[in-house]
Amino acid sequence: MEPAICKTCLGDQVRLTRAVNGAECKICTLPFTVYHFKAHQRINRTVVCYNCSKQRNVCQCCLLDLQWQIPVELRDRVLSLIQGSEVATHEAQNEMMKRFIALKDGDSFKMGGASVTSSASATADALKRIRDTVEAAENSGKATDAAEPGRDMSSSKNLADVDITQLLKKLPLKGSLSDGTSFFLYNIDPSVAEWAIVDAVTELVGTPSWKDPVSTSVIINHTARCGGIRFKTPELAQRFINQVPAFKTEAGTTKGKLLVQNSRVHVVSWPQFNRAALGTKHTECLKLGASLDKVVQKDLSSPAAAKTTPIKKQGKVTKKASSSKDKKRNKRITDIEL
Repeated sequence: MEPAICKTCLGDQVRLTRAVNGAECKICTLPFTVYHFKAHQRINRTVVCYNCSKQRNVCQCCLLDLQWQIPVELRDRVLSLIQGSEVATHEAQNEMMKRFIALKDGDSFKMGGASVTSSASATADALKRIRDTVEAAENSGKATDAAEPGRDMSSSKNLADVDITQLLKKLPLKGSLSDGTSFFLYNIDPSVAEWAIVDAVTELVGTPSWKDPVSTSVIINHTARCGGIRFKTPELAQRFINQVPAFKTEAGTTKGKLLVQNSRVHVVSWPQFNRAALGTKHTECLKLGASLDKVVQKDLSSPAAAKTTPIKKQGKVTKKASSSKDKKRNKRITDIEL
């Protein structure tokens, strides 16, 4: 019985060293015959037994599909798309089930997409379906590009029919930066990752352990360009309020401005921290993002929003006043000496 090794792993090598019951199979944990060989200037060996390889139609060394040379998960996802039904290779989680599956003959029992890629006729049919799917996607893409203006009008019309009144009621759009442990973030750029926001908050607070390990502390919805954060203690939340830059809107409310990768994320307190308030459907998130853009425009339209450091300006005035007084004193001293 020859081992199931792909040409990529085997290379030009024809000499293999066999060790009966030389190792434990990485899948079924049973002892199996191991093959050692030298290829590509290094020593390779088989890591799974022949039966497990046949059941999944994978190489005993690299565990890629023997026919398509791709990972098993990717193979199953491709076959799921073209067949319209779920194709998955479900591995056993306990020792008893692993041994039970290992007793089945690999020539008749196939797992996941191995039933397709192990058969020449089924593989040819699958490749034809993939080719037809790609050609149909290319044709539909060209037709969509040609009718792009109409598509924009229809999409805007669909958003106009979406009702997000209940979502807006749950969000603190008229709130301010006040005491509390949870905060609402909006004006989030879709290119800004969640980890970048977490790092920015960590830098302000001074500790990475500001998140509550029991409940959800960070929720980011990039489609709606908003999110929320929650601190585990009021002391950490107060430290965040003290450190985040603040500005005043035209309505006179104070809001925070969190700087994340050259983006300014607006921050207000959010007593009713709720993940569902950010929308669950794609159309709801799109319309919520458009509504929040109008709120951002109102925030930035006020002249008070441009004054980010009023305290520093006062300090400069006092310095100028003190310097003028010093000049007068020096002049008086020189007059007395004369």
